[in-house]
Amino acid sequence: MIVDAHIHFDALAAYPAQMADLARGGADQFCILVVDRYTAGPDQFKQAHGLWMKTRTPERAFLFGGIDWSGVFDAGKDAPDEPLVEQAARMKAVGFDGLKLLTGKPNVRKAVGLPLDGPEMRPLFTWLEETGFPVLWHVGDPPEFWSEKTVPLWARTKGWWYDNSHPPKSQIDQEIAAVLARHPRLRLILPHFFFLADRLDEADRLLDLHPNIFLDLAPGVEWMHHLSANRAGAREFFSRHADRIIYGTDMGMMENATHPGRGPAIRRFLETDEVFPVPEDIFMWPDERPPLHGLGLDTNLLPPIYAGNFHRCVGAENPVPLRRDALVPYLEKLASQARQRGEATPVAQCLLEDPILQTLTP
Repeated sequence: MIVDAHIHFDALAAYPAQMADLARGGADQFCILVVDRYTAGPDQFKQAHGLWMKTRTPERAFLFGGIDWSGVFDAGKDAPDEPLVEQAARMKAVGFDGLKLLTGKPNVRKAVGLPLDGPEMRPLFTWLEETGFPVLWHVGDPPEFWSEKTVPLWARTKGWWYDNSHPPKSQIDQEIAAVLARHPRLRLILPHFFFLADRLDEADRLLDLHPNIFLDLAPGVEWMHHLSANRAGAREFFSRHADRIIYGTDMGMMENATHPGRGPAIRRFLETDEVFPVPEDIFMWPDERPPLHGLGLDTNLLPPIYAGNFHRCVGAENPVPLRRDALVPYLEKLASQARQRGEATPVAQCLLEDPILQTLTP
């Protein structure tokens, strides 16, 4: 069993290619992550897309919904139009399997403008603790992304790095540390190895201190480069923490984008000791660094990484069924918002008109 626990789905037209990409990586199940609405523009929030994909593959698709920050962008407002707890509780009632947060990513932290440990966020974290609703939370980015001089070549060619208008990494680190201290019972996945692959001692301390935290393996490719340079330490780390690491590819980003090399590359890195180049992926290439060197992990370490740990985190081996009675009014709300924003593809309305809704649990 393999669960790709970190994918996105940004365009209905990409569905066949994305399913083929998942098959290349051997994924039996997958978890769709919806990125928060953190801009006022149309077509940015893909909540209805995630619901559409889950209706097509209900036995395979877990779904972590995104937060709608609408209202925070308005002058003088420091809270979204709909309270965070109400949004999360509706997702749970509809049949989402968890929550996806992007507020810790520097550009989103800047756009939303609220500290991760601020009073506006605390009711949500309290609710997540009380309900056990799992959350995958992108916090930070690789340290090298705060300078044009150190950002990797593939990102530099796209003009992607952070300037002085973004919160510094030290501030984001302090904020997340305060959240974890205040809310120790969060059932939490920190993706992209929490950007600690070059500091395995810190990753050790994090996992020892917080038994409910998992790290996922979704690229940034930097984590594979760092572990390639420290193979002995990496193999020891995976041996100690095989019950805290979750497989994911981060495929499906951007409309119509596919990432066919991601699943095979990550599996090759974990399963073999081969030396091989970085896949020619839009978020990995061009890459001027040395080739990757696989870890060749013991086979007994792989089942929990590939499936068991994610299932344990979400508390189930199968996705939660969507509940039609709660889903329909939610889709009506999403469709109304789409019309108001002039979204080009009102996916929520398409799903409302789809006979597949009648096959769902009331």
